[in-house]
Amino acid sequence: MMQAGESDQVSYDEDRHLLRFCASEGRTAISCAISKAALAILEDDALAGPHAMVITFRRNRERIQAIAMRKYHNRCIEDGEIVVVRRDDIGG
Repeated sequence: MMQAGESDQVSYDEDRHLLRFCASEGRTAISCAISKAALAILEDDALAGPHAMVITFRRNRERIQAIAMRKYHNRCIEDGEIVVVRRDDIGG
């Protein structure tokens, strides 16, 4: 099962409009992110800025990580390095 990284840290990548987080499956560390647009589908408040995005992420962590796990297992990895949960993945 995919779990949050031990540090439980998230950071906003302003250039790519992504909230980055690390997850793991067993001993494998997985670089993940969720787009600002996907977070806004989950909660309108996410558009208020990076802090609001982090709060939205934490409230919806299980759903976001389940989607990231599915994408990881389907090898949907962007730029060969990161699993990104996008708006279409949320269903909005």
